[in-house]
Amino acid sequence: MFSPQYLLTVSLLPLMAVPVWAAGGTYKAWQGPFLWVCLIAWLGFFLPPEGLGFSSRKHRVQALLKDPPFWGALGFLLLVIIQTMNSGRMQVFDFETGAWTYSNPPISFLPSAVVPHESFEMIKWFAPAFTLFLILRHAAPLIHLRLLCWLIALNGFLNAMLAFIHQAMGWEYMYNLKQFGKDVYGSFGYPNHGAMYFILLFALALGLLLRELLVERTEMDRANLGFAMVWTPVFFLAANLSTSRAGILGAWIVLGFTLLSIAAIAWPRIHPVQRVTGSVFIVILSAGLIGFFIIFAQPVHMEELRKATVDLNVYNEIGGRFFQIEAAWAIWKDHPWVGVGGWGYRYFVAMYLDENQWGLLGTGKANVHNDFMQFLAEFGLVGMSCLITVFGPTFYKRVKELFRAPSLDDSLWADPLRISCGWGIFTLVLVSIFDIPLRSPAVMLHGIFLLFLLNPGPDMPSVWSPIVDWKRLQAPLTTAKNRIWGVQPEE
Repeated sequence: MFSPQYLLTVSLLPLMAVPVWAAGGTYKAWQGPFLWVCLIAWLGFFLPPEGLGFSSRKHRVQALLKDPPFWGALGFLLLVIIQTMNSGRMQVFDFETGAWTYSNPPISFLPSAVVPHESFEMIKWFAPAFTLFLILRHAAPLIHLRLLCWLIALNGFLNAMLAFIHQAMGWEYMYNLKQFGKDVYGSFGYPNHGAMYFILLFALALGLLLRELLVERTEMDRANLGFAMVWTPVFFLAANLSTSRAGILGAWIVLGFTLLSIAAIAWPRIHPVQRVTGSVFIVILSAGLIGFFIIFAQPVHMEELRKATVDLNVYNEIGGRFFQIEAAWAIWKDHPWVGVGGWGYRYFVAMYLDENQWGLLGTGKANVHNDFMQFLAEFGLVGMSCLITVFGPTFYKRVKELFRAPSLDDSLWADPLRISCGWGIFTLVLVSIFDIPLRSPAVMLHGIFLLFLLNPGPDMPSVWSPIVDWKRLQAPLTTAKNRIWGVQPEE
């Protein structure tokens, strides 16, 4: 029988997996199980009796009630519930102003939305995100982190296989059954969402791979290494074949900056021979990933690669979206406290544009292409304050860990897995400024998971801190334990 820790770990898998296979979580007709998987996760948290690391159930409830992020999550969901119940606004023509507008909500002084079922969708998006965040926050030491990483990566591997089959078979429909448009990629109806999902998984797999390669040989987990050696190229290829420029750039950002970060830390601390072997490994890994892309890329992928590199015009990319950010800012200024409700931006945006700009509102323009501005316009200062209350303290703590030396166990630089996941989070935030990755619950959930991997649990401690003494250098291969870092702990 599974221990309570295994039950808790496995109870989180449906929370992570179901939105991935339900069109990335963005298709309303497939969102029915989302609240149920939240319930499964909470049962895994609350059902285990006291013992084996679990406090009493009463203490678990008290710990939640004393935690500000819990109240921030509750406050945000309450705001969305009120917006949903006070929705049902219709477009009307205001003869006094000579412009189209929306009718007043049933209760004019309460927060409102436009369409009830669209506003309720925000609960199905954020409830899983809050559930995962709070459980990881309160029970991370009790979770078998290595097992959960394996389960999440295995789920992503199966999704990548679906994406490859989809392209090889030339399917136009998702699962060859459901039509979402010509850009369906695997189980995602929007290729940029699929690309960001695989970028996050690539960051996870790359971190696991480098972690095992750099750990002392006696502590190496060969199963972890074997899985990571398979997952790393698969996720890298899946991100690059998504016909998404963000997928191409993001995958290379994670790869390049992870390797550069580790090299910068290691270079002054290792023997010259290790510098050579480390450089050879970096060249082989990069060449292997490039080779995978060249072998499987089709002309459309090479075209996207060209657009993402030599033909990339950052000014045009920003300028082509900036009118949406300006419109969202104007909407927020008119509705500063509670916004216009979930999905409200797309109903109000045309009112804040000149008529000659209406032609810009084509497919995909129902979103601001800046997630933070869209959340501000739709949930106002109250909603954004709740979100900051939930996620802000953890982000602040991780930023502080950026400025700690790699020799310290709580440094973000103290482990290759943390470094790789850190660059994955950086890429997610960067893309969120220009695109809509957080409009996919699947991407949001995996971003939260990587955020917590920046501080691994007891079963995945730091690799070279505090095991390694950074003040001593030895020649390579002097002992069986000596690894690329070329250092040994004090006797």
